[in-house]
Amino acid sequence: MKNLFNCLLVSILYCQSVVLAQEVVRPMIWVKQADKAAILQKIATTPWAKTYYEAFKARAEVDVARHQADAKTYLGKMPLDWSKQTAGKIPPFVNMTVVSDHRESRRELMHYLQTGIDCGILYFLTNDDRYAQLGADVLHTVIEGLVQLQPNKEGHNGGGLLYPTDHLRESREIGASIPILYDFVYPFLSKKGQVFDVGQGKKVDFSEQNAEKVFRTYINLALEQGIIDCNWPILESPSLVGNTLALNDPAERANFLPYYLTKNTPHQDALQKVGQFYQKNGGNWPESTNYSGSVAGLTTYLMTLLTRFDPSLHLGQQYPQVPLALTTTYYLTYPNKRDMVVFGDGHRTFHLDYKAFEIAYSLGQLENSAILKREFGALINSGINTKQYNRPEVGNRNYGAEVYNEPVELLWFSPTIDGETKAYPLPITDELPFAGIQIQRNFSPTNNPSDDLMGFVGGASFVHGHASGMNMELYGKGVVMGSKSGRSAYTTDIHENYYRLFAGHNTVIVNGSSEGSGGWANLGTNRVEPVAVEPTYRQSGVSANHSFSVSRFLDDRGDGAEATQERTLALVRTSPTTGYYVDLFRSKSALPTQYHDYVYHNIGDTLLFTAPTPAFQLRPDPERYAASGQKEWQNNRKARHPGWHFFKVVNTSGPYANEVRVSFKANAIRPQPVQMNVFIPGDANREYTSVMAPPTTEGPQAYANRPTPTLVIRQTGEAWTHPFAVVYEPTDTNSSGSIQSVVAIRQGDAFKGLTIKSKTPNGPITQYVIMQDSDDAEFSDSKLGIRVKGRYAVITLTDANKLHSIYLGQGQLGSFGKLVLTSVSGKPIAAYVQMETNGPAVKAADTVEVTVESGKRKIFTKSN
Repeated sequence: MKNLFNCLLVSILYCQSVVLAQEVVRPMIWVKQADKAAILQKIATTPWAKTYYEAFKARAEVDVARHQADAKTYLGKMPLDWSKQTAGKIPPFVNMTVVSDHRESRRELMHYLQTGIDCGILYFLTNDDRYAQLGADVLHTVIEGLVQLQPNKEGHNGGGLLYPTDHLRESREIGASIPILYDFVYPFLSKKGQVFDVGQGKKVDFSEQNAEKVFRTYINLALEQGIIDCNWPILESPSLVGNTLALNDPAERANFLPYYLTKNTPHQDALQKVGQFYQKNGGNWPESTNYSGSVAGLTTYLMTLLTRFDPSLHLGQQYPQVPLALTTTYYLTYPNKRDMVVFGDGHRTFHLDYKAFEIAYSLGQLENSAILKREFGALINSGINTKQYNRPEVGNRNYGAEVYNEPVELLWFSPTIDGETKAYPLPITDELPFAGIQIQRNFSPTNNPSDDLMGFVGGASFVHGHASGMNMELYGKGVVMGSKSGRSAYTTDIHENYYRLFAGHNTVIVNGSSEGSGGWANLGTNRVEPVAVEPTYRQSGVSANHSFSVSRFLDDRGDGAEATQERTLALVRTSPTTGYYVDLFRSKSALPTQYHDYVYHNIGDTLLFTAPTPAFQLRPDPERYAASGQKEWQNNRKARHPGWHFFKVVNTSGPYANEVRVSFKANAIRPQPVQMNVFIPGDANREYTSVMAPPTTEGPQAYANRPTPTLVIRQTGEAWTHPFAVVYEPTDTNSSGSIQSVVAIRQGDAFKGLTIKSKTPNGPITQYVIMQDSDDAEFSDSKLGIRVKGRYAVITLTDANKLHSIYLGQGQLGSFGKLVLTSVSGKPIAAYVQMETNGPAVKAADTVEVTVESGKRKIFTKSN
């Protein structure tokens, strides 16, 4: 790559004298001169644009007044290293090798650059030289302060001019802004406009040569630094594209632009490859949500920018999957619409990115794309209609590690938006394949999110992924209660050796040895694979009261686990305000000696055990999980798996075979404290441990700094025929819940399901939840009067022990008494029969036969 870059420099030197003689027409990056009239018309005739422009102008005027009063003092506050000044020159910027130590200096410089860009835009719109002078003076000072610095030659994330060890951040905060500023003030400079030099204390000519040296340096850094197959190339691309378009030689621009569009390098992925990534992963970017969202947003921004620059590129037509991915996070939200599914380094808090929607709509207009205009026009108008969104308003400046492109709101956004307003219901089931995730929701007819249920099971290896095993989260009473532990500051001990490892998740650890290896940060695991789900993803189900999923995982990294695992998660609604989860986790190791630890974190203040006999006693056990803390740790290379040495206040029972109940109380949740009631039927070779785990950092703010109560259940021996069967019922603290008892159903020594008795607002019910490990498995119990052939079924009885309903999640047969529900094809199907006054009401995914008490048979075809 360096040879290529040097070859290009030869042609640059040859062309320079020719280029200087050519007329360069700018701006050309965000807008062109031909756009000016339409923007001014929009400001004059559109209320939101007029308001935006006035606020935008007022914000800039504060700095303009200071600059006009004393340019030397104004510019001299930039973070320049005056101790290194050469006489008559602007000194270089201060060394920011340790970026975190220079927060204020970075903020100051970003403020100058952002203000300079704003002033450049105001000059474009008004021709007022005051704005151009400020922008040009800032540009000159920045260029002269940077051109004296040499890129760090270290690879990976080194190479930055200003941040020698963090080009990834510098490319966004600094590298992407300089060419935009240059583009807007170029017309002023080309009229022989001079710039104030804070080193000399007078006006001087602007150095195009130094500017282009800086542009080429940032281009070179993007192409030759960093890593690929992740979000890094996309985060660096605004700098690559902007600095390419800042070059005044059309031939040179044409040489570099393909490195964004189609040509990959060992350190930079092109847009074409990015588009292929989306296609390969079902329209999703395979990283945690905070990173995948920025990839879709930045790429849509650059596609729009380049389509405006050269409409013949038709990037919106080539890669529509990129902007369409902007809605992915919405479909990962919990019913409260505040929180979303967390996996890897992702964040919990959810918001719709309406700015990205507006950019995507603008792209649709440029391309005359019906699909983009329809999709994003409806999203924008629906947001306006529900008061979740107002057309753009000037906000406070953001000095985070982001690309500054706020002003495109004024320059690009359409005066009005065409599109219908509509609801966007969340599906009952959904998937995120690259993360191994299966999602289930159950919405209450009360339309109160506090009465809704939602959970997911998943896990996989991907960039910014965690070694989670087969993880689970549970939602109840308006909050995510059973939660992944979250994350901490990157490179810290607790982040790398707890939050990223099995112990920070709701999973099963095998032989104390479950770990990740290979892949990103050496945290690689196998992907959790779907086995079954009902209803089918994004389809309606056969019953409003039931859904389930089965997932499978191979825990084979390292040599101490060697386990096969299967997890069934079921959602059961028992009334509009009550319902519960059934979590069945099977695990077996190929090793001769084995034990399995089921780990469950729940936000709250306390964890309280209730057991029916005094034999259950918890005793301090401080060394139980301590050994992993002695393992070797190397940043991003070796971790202290499985991470449970971070568990504190460890108290363990002796072996206990009877049932156990646990309650987690979260009294700090407002307006109503909540609790999770947990029911665990008895089994042999069980031990129970309560611990206080580190804080759940991606959850309710009230618990972000408090220890997390955590339950650990150990099964000595295999946990396949003796699986972890746990029932969770979320309630508020004013209620004791509806579940009265949970008892295991066994056939011989093998677990087959649960008998769950509940006292619901509609009356007492008994439910037989049958959970088997194959579609062909059979269970019958003449005493109970039930028979099931299949993987999952729920038989519900009234208080009079009469049949209310049979739900066959995936199976061939379900019966109670003399009523038999059968798949006509003999294949596993989903079906639901409910007893009504006039006979059974049936809904099925395929043709079924129902035999009633009188022996009469009736065929029901597939329900629509």
